[in-house]
Amino acid sequence: MGLRLSMREAPSASGAEHDVQPTSGGGTATAAPAVAEPVVAAPPSGPPLTRREALARERAAQGGGRAAQAGGRDPVATAIPAPASAGVTASTATATAGADSTRPRARTVQIVGQAVVISALVAGTGAFVGLSTPVDLTVDGETVQARTFGDTVADALAAEGLEVRDGDLVQPGVGADLSRGMDIVVNTAKDVELSLDGHESTETTTAQTVGQALAELGVDPTGAEVSKDLDAPLDLEAATGLSVVTSKTVTVRADGETIPVEATAASVGEVLTHAGVDVADTDFVTAPLSAPVVTGQSIGVMRTETTTEEVEETIEAPVEEKKTDKLLEGKKKVEEKGRDGTRKVVYEVGEIDGEEITRVELSEEVIEEPVEKVVLIGTGDPEDPDSYEVPADDGTTMSTEDIKAMVGGPGSPWYKIVQCESEFNPKAVNRQNNKYFGLFQFGIPTWEGVGGSGNPADASPQEQFMRAKMLQERYGWSQWECAGMVGVG
Repeated sequence: MGLRLSMREAPSASGAEHDVQPTSGGGTATAAPAVAEPVVAAPPSGPPLTRREALARERAAQGGGRAAQAGGRDPVATAIPAPASAGVTASTATATAGADSTRPRARTVQIVGQAVVISALVAGTGAFVGLSTPVDLTVDGETVQARTFGDTVADALAAEGLEVRDGDLVQPGVGADLSRGMDIVVNTAKDVELSLDGHESTETTTAQTVGQALAELGVDPTGAEVSKDLDAPLDLEAATGLSVVTSKTVTVRADGETIPVEATAASVGEVLTHAGVDVADTDFVTAPLSAPVVTGQSIGVMRTETTTEEVEETIEAPVEEKKTDKLLEGKKKVEEKGRDGTRKVVYEVGEIDGEEITRVELSEEVIEEPVEKVVLIGTGDPEDPDSYEVPADDGTTMSTEDIKAMVGGPGSPWYKIVQCESEFNPKAVNRQNNKYFGLFQFGIPTWEGVGGSGNPADASPQEQFMRAKMLQERYGWSQWECAGMVGVG
């Protein structure tokens, strides 16, 4: 379209430009305009146009055509003057007739001029088509056919007013050379506000749909709850909000049961709802209800209960210890038994799954006060016969071991004497003369001298020991023949 028309006045058939003929009246007749012959635009000469020049000329030609149409007449037709014809008479009537005869020809000139403009436009369009490169441009799934005078993909995108930003995907790359019929694909970067199983993140993708975005981000939507349809397009201007809750297999342990759960749940609370497990405010759960869950997780629910309990309890009697040298060192004797008391107590009891874990005393009421118990603690010397206490005679038969313990055990002087005299037999009788009896081999007169009556062998071991201690206090160890033999005294 970069063609420019060259227009000039056309000469007459005789070669003269305007002939003036005299009239019969001696005056001068008005010359009839000569009809101009159309001038055909010459083909362009010189070097071929560049792509930029061809495009500029095409646009100029298109602008001129639109202006002519707006004015209601053909610019080429009006630019051509009409010279007089050589055969016109001088009379007015003849001149008028000559003027009328030129009208059809002027119309012809106008039509020819319009054809010249159309031919120029067609020629310019052909130059544009011949010099530009056609490409198929697809942006985020929408394809258009475009032509460009550029050399690279970047030139083609710039010609279409497309700005490539960080994150956009262009195939082939922006630096690739253009070729006729090339497919150029542009996928723009888009933001996605993703909530995946409760985890929030902002992602960037060049995908066009929700399903493509999830695939690009490595999220499998199979069996998942997705907040948008997988075929829904991503927002090109603002971030696309997207929530995905995947299917998970979780184990719930509650009320003594193990419950497998498979559900599209994002939190612990949702899993428990799927399992049909109600959780009270006082129950204990191994993870917060709002915490996200993952496949294979185990969730425990422990039931807690708080109750009050009223019981009667024993108040142990306090113990007072008193030291005495009347007992061998290490020996103990209850001097006063004392008595335990009782009280009524109210407890708050905490349980988890039926097992008591806490017990807190809330109140108490003493029903009976305890009575103190007094215990004597022996500090006596084993060599001192007064350090040995004779246990009370309760009427029971003492065993040999009881007798040994009563006389102080191995190492005590009484132990040694009894072992030598009677071998711990309270019924022993001297076999040589039948005059000495019992543990300490009392003679009857000696026995009666310390308050005894009857046969010593008939007395209890406790009484025999008591009388022996009385005899030792009065006369010493020499009363027993065995004392010298066992080194006592």
